[in-house]
Amino acid sequence: MEINLKNEINPVYFQLLSNINRYEVLYGGGGSGKSYFTAQKQLIRIITEKGHKILVVRKIARTIRGSCYALLRDVILSWGIYHKFEFNKTEMSIKFKANGNEIVTAGMDDPEKIKSIHGITSIWVEEATELRKEDFMQLDIRLRGQTKHHKQIMLTFNPVSSQNWLYKHFFSNPSTDIKNKSTVLKTTYKDNMKLDAEYAGVLESLAEQDENYYNVYALGLWGQLAELIYKPFPIINNYPKFFTDTFYGLDFGFVNPTALIRIDRRENEFYLTESLYQTRLTNTELIQKLKDLEISKNHPIYADAAEPQRIQEIHNAGFMVLPADKSVKDGIDHVKRQKIYSNPNNTNINNEVLGYAYRKDKDGNILEEPIKFKDHTMDAIRYGIHTHLKYVTEFAEQNPDNMDFDNLIKLSDAFMELKYRFLKEEASENEIDEKIIKELQLSKANYDKLKKYIKKTYEY
Repeated sequence: MEINLKNEINPVYFQLLSNINRYEVLYGGGGSGKSYFTAQKQLIRIITEKGHKILVVRKIARTIRGSCYALLRDVILSWGIYHKFEFNKTEMSIKFKANGNEIVTAGMDDPEKIKSIHGITSIWVEEATELRKEDFMQLDIRLRGQTKHHKQIMLTFNPVSSQNWLYKHFFSNPSTDIKNKSTVLKTTYKDNMKLDAEYAGVLESLAEQDENYYNVYALGLWGQLAELIYKPFPIINNYPKFFTDTFYGLDFGFVNPTALIRIDRRENEFYLTESLYQTRLTNTELIQKLKDLEISKNHPIYADAAEPQRIQEIHNAGFMVLPADKSVKDGIDHVKRQKIYSNPNNTNINNEVLGYAYRKDKDGNILEEPIKFKDHTMDAIRYGIHTHLKYVTEFAEQNPDNMDFDNLIKLSDAFMELKYRFLKEEASENEIDEKIIKELQLSKANYDKLKKYIKKTYEY
């Protein structure tokens, strides 16, 4: 097995292959390659050193699949040695066949699993700012005992806030012991020889949007508290069992994550659940994900209206997907007025809301525009809540006899299917109306309301 490491590894990180300090802290801007290098280093160690069980950790276990686990597999594929490993996709573990070394994964949301993993020889903590100091201390305690090779905890993160415990622990006021056992390296996108030009342009454009975001994600400097758009959503462990209705907000992405947020409404309260947050999803893959999630065809999905073709494809696959109202200012104002709750498993929601801030001009004046960076769940939430409530309000105003709105949206897909069926039969417009009224058992008045709603929503 011959891998030319000098061609594979960014030069700025090469020196760290021989670093044996207990703590290796890699921080800095977005796109700097720090996580990719960390994946490379873990694989080099299990290939070249015997007796390893390396633990990969994030705050929430399910977020590992689309981040660390995907990175490790990408590196193995790029090296052309996929056949030399065994992959357990369910447990998200990787074994090197030649010596039995393993990389295992766990989330801090499952402390019992962490406790059950014995013989850990090193740890990688991805997005370390997500963890509490107590979480880190538990991991540090777990890394003990005699091992053939050095034990090491690698931490990778963006320095989002100088209020985070990591700043004091490793930077501003480290103990003598921590200082002596730590190697700290700051990198930025300029250190990544493999970064694509498009993403570099996104990072550089932050200079014109917000100084704090530019400092953190482009320059890799510690961030300061910003003018946040929303107050952090209260985080609760247990949601109510019953809701008034359920709907979704969908923000399309590819290089950026596609974010799908389930929103359960109970009167004037909204409860958020991250259903999907993943990069590089084609529309075909997204549709399969929606099927795997068993999303009800009666639950509307309010999607980014800038992607009408993608919306149509998802609708053709049987989902009630509707174009969202994209008014940013009105949408933000609408969301601000609601009672919204999150839960500890919503890692991306809980992180993004803490950085979702208004832009500032060169003189420091706050503009009524959010910074367009790390806002994918925020957009999805706005699409869902603002559009759904807008439809509900407009419908109530236009329907004095109070035909139920939830029943109306449930009937819309049935209407479209019947419409297409009868069109194929070459029925006249009047015949189609009569057939649909009969099939759906609607009064003429309610049928007219249904047609009006569908015409506005689908623009058919």
